Amino acid sequence: MKTPLFSLLLTTLFLAAPVFEAKAEKMDSETQTLVIERLDRILNNMESSDPSYIRSNLRMADLLAERARLRFMNEIEANCKDCKGSSADRKRAIKIYESLQKDTPKATQGIIMFQLAHLYETAGESAKAVSLFENILKAKAGVYPDEVVNRARTSLADVFFQSGKFKEALAHYEVAMKSSQTPNKGLIQYRIGWCHFNMDRLEKAIQTLRHLAQTPSLLTKETANGVIADNAFQGDVLRDLATFYSRRPVTSKEIAQFLKLIPVSQRKEILFFFAGEVGRLGQKQAASEIYRAYLQTPGLTNEERLEVMVLVAQTNYDKGSSQSIEDFALAAQAYKKIRCSDDAKCLELQKKMKHYVTELHRSKKVKPDFDVLRAYDIYVKTFPDETDMAILGAQVAVDLGKSETASQLYHEAARTAKDEKLREMALMGEIEAAEKSKDLGRRELAYKHYLSLMPKGSNAYNVRYQLAQVSYDRKDWNGSAEQFRALALDKSGPADLRKKSADLSLDALAIQKRDADIELWANEYASVFAAHRAEFQGLARKALTNQVAQTANNANSSNRELSNALDKMQTANLSGASDAEKTIHYRNMGVLAEKTSNEKALLASIAGLLSIKSISLEDREAALARQVGYYEKKLEFRSAYTTALRMKFPKLKAAERELKLGTLADLGGLRPQKHYEAALRQGLSGNSELSVRSRLVMLAGNNVSELKKQSKGLSRSSQVLSETVLLVYAKNHSTRGLESFLNNRQIERTAAVQFIKKQPFYRTHTTLDKKLSAHAINAQSEKAMGRTIQERVRLLTQAEKSLSEAVRLRDYTAQVLALTTVSRENERFTKDLLNTPMPKGLSQKEQVRYGNMLKAQAKPFLVKAKIAAQKLSEFWGNQRSLKTLMQDLIKARPEVHPYLAQEVRLLAEVAPTSELRSQLENALDQSAPSERDLKAAREAVSANPTDVAAIEKLKNLETKIGHPLMITYLEGRLNQTQKRGTL
Repeated sequence: MKTPLFSLLLTTLFLAAPVFEAKAEKMDSETQTLVIERLDRILNNMESSDPSYIRSNLRMADLLAERARLRFMNEIEANCKDCKGSSADRKRAIKIYESLQKDTPKATQGIIMFQLAHLYETAGESAKAVSLFENILKAKAGVYPDEVVNRARTSLADVFFQSGKFKEALAHYEVAMKSSQTPNKGLIQYRIGWCHFNMDRLEKAIQTLRHLAQTPSLLTKETANGVIADNAFQGDVLRDLATFYSRRPVTSKEIAQFLKLIPVSQRKEILFFFAGEVGRLGQKQAASEIYRAYLQTPGLTNEERLEVMVLVAQTNYDKGSSQSIEDFALAAQAYKKIRCSDDAKCLELQKKMKHYVTELHRSKKVKPDFDVLRAYDIYVKTFPDETDMAILGAQVAVDLGKSETASQLYHEAARTAKDEKLREMALMGEIEAAEKSKDLGRRELAYKHYLSLMPKGSNAYNVRYQLAQVSYDRKDWNGSAEQFRALALDKSGPADLRKKSADLSLDALAIQKRDADIELWANEYASVFAAHRAEFQGLARKALTNQVAQTANNANSSNRELSNALDKMQTANLSGASDAEKTIHYRNMGVLAEKTSNEKALLASIAGLLSIKSISLEDREAALARQVGYYEKKLEFRSAYTTALRMKFPKLKAAERELKLGTLADLGGLRPQKHYEAALRQGLSGNSELSVRSRLVMLAGNNVSELKKQSKGLSRSSQVLSETVLLVYAKNHSTRGLESFLNNRQIERTAAVQFIKKQPFYRTHTTLDKKLSAHAINAQSEKAMGRTIQERVRLLTQAEKSLSEAVRLRDYTAQVLALTTVSRENERFTKDLLNTPMPKGLSQKEQVRYGNMLKAQAKPFLVKAKIAAQKLSEFWGNQRSLKTLMQDLIKARPEVHPYLAQEVRLLAEVAPTSELRSQLENALDQSAPSERDLKAAREAVSANPTDVAAIEKLKNLETKIGHPLMITYLEGRLNQTQKRGTL
């Protein structure tokens, strides 16, 4: 049961003022006390028989009762239970009234009874009060004044009302209302309305208060200045009417009617109360209408307007209206625009807005929707420092799959969090939401936000790892590589992530093909990650291999770059490397060593390969072949042969293998015959077979015998057979045993056999030429002269035969020599004949005849001389033949060289001009190197195997005085060098 207790109590106290002092001047508390103290002194000196004794005591009682009433009101307002003053005054007043009651007139007794009743009521002795009020009412009419009776009735009704006897109270109130003498009828009707309300007569209660609210004359109070409007009372009436309305459905019409009853000055307070009541009792639609009416009230403060806007949103939410969230958004927007001047009020508004959001969330806790998320978002944007709300909103966003909103809310929560644990929770939430979004940009922002706020947070390392992963996913290979490297080297991180970071940093480098950095970093990781040392060392070696391959395969790589790559390979740590890795390493090292002509490194690479136990046959063969090649380039053929003996030559046929071994042994000055013979037995064929057979002939102790043995095989090539015969002849300087070959129809017309056959001509003709040159005609006597002339003619005839032989041989040199002799000696003989002295005793005529006879005899010889000279001039004019001869001399095999040199010397001796003689002599000089020259040339090629000029020079020297196989070998090397640009 609800009653306006405080208002009724104050009214009762007001009515308890002494009736006979009602019109007296009102005293303040200090004046009352002074009067009471003065009257008290008077009464102390007054005798009871004094005629003014009763009246003075009544006056004292009235003053004490009034002061008690005022003090009691102050105590109630101050909510002071233990305050002193009113109780003492009340007790003393009661004592005085009781002592004087019997000694006063009936009219005065009625007043005293009324005062005592109120004092008893105030003192909590309700039964005594009721008894006194009822005694007054039971008295016959006229016993007590009407005013006292009416007041007693109203007071008795108040007591019943306060004790919950509403039916009894209502009966007395209604009687009091009928009397024109009853004061304060507005208050009485107000209590009548409450009686109906408490008796469950809601409509009657509403009608009563509505009538009261519509009757201005009832809404007044008496003052010293007369009757005036009681605004406070009017407000109480309207608030209670609102309370009554709220107990049943409130219509829009009633709201409109109610609005007309409210004075402008109280509009906002009463509407706020009305809306709160109907809303509290579930009438959300009515509450919403009233709140909207409230917002139309002029003079609202920003805070008041905002508060109601929030309440509107809450009310619409409570009634299930979709407009609720929009209203909340408007309220939040308005809040952000105003400047809140009342901190306490603003804090209260914030609490209400927060309550709205949390209630909305609570109502949809099982399945929060986007309205809940929006409410959180609005709230956090309005109150950015509300960390807990931002986190709750972010969690809703996560549940709804709105990762972007979740990220933003977590971001704000982390930014504003005062507690480190809360901040980290928000940051991790932001990261989780960003990761769910799969948006690299959002992830990056979340990771960076964490690190900016908590660089040393418990999750800082993991966050740095994820940030590096973002760079990796963005294909920022350079950035991610550096980030992962820093993580790998950070000892504060967990071992598994550090290792993974190391791997990813190397992956990023690999994508960029930064093999140099891979090698450097992997070696660094090998020292950091002891358990994975072998793995990282392997990666470092692989990176080194890639660098080497890139440098080696780049045609533009400088020698310095190649050398640097080789140096790195030589210093590489192969500890823990597998045999496969070692094989690749040493193989590449060998390639670089060859390219840079680094003999030491080459041999080291070969030795390294051969030291690998599990090396494949192919790699072993390749290593040995490279070692053989090295020795070959150094012209160390003995070492090459020794190494080659260890090879299987799986790609070569047996005959080819034996040929290879035989050739190396031959070039090394060893005995190659067993390999050559084995090659022939294994079916060597073609030019190789012919070369081997020819070489076996030249290596044999008995060349002629070996020639006959190999003749069948050699006969497959007339040229090779004839050249082999020539070599045997040149080596033995004899045709002994070669007759059958020289007369062999297959080769007898070959240049080689013809070369052999012309050699005797040079000896015989030279002897003849010397004899002719030295022959002189003896003119001391006719007999001697005749004899010597005949000798000369006989010699000239032999010279002509020699010329005929030269023509038959069709040899250039032989014909030049023979023509020279014929021309010179016939001309000299002509001169000698013409210069012989005449016999003594001849007459002048006889002398003339004798002279003519000599001329006639000399003329044929002169003609022969001229013909021979003319022909000789033609031969000397044949430069092609001369050049061919000189080139043959320069290129001639050592065995044949002396014979060709002899030809050139013979021609030089008879050359008709100094120019021709010089050419021939120069050819002789070029073709006559020494063993010292040959040794120096070989050393030059050994020191620089790729020097084409040095190889060419050695080839020329080897052709003249070197090994017969060296020419072919060096030609092959030249072809390979010119083709590949390297050995």
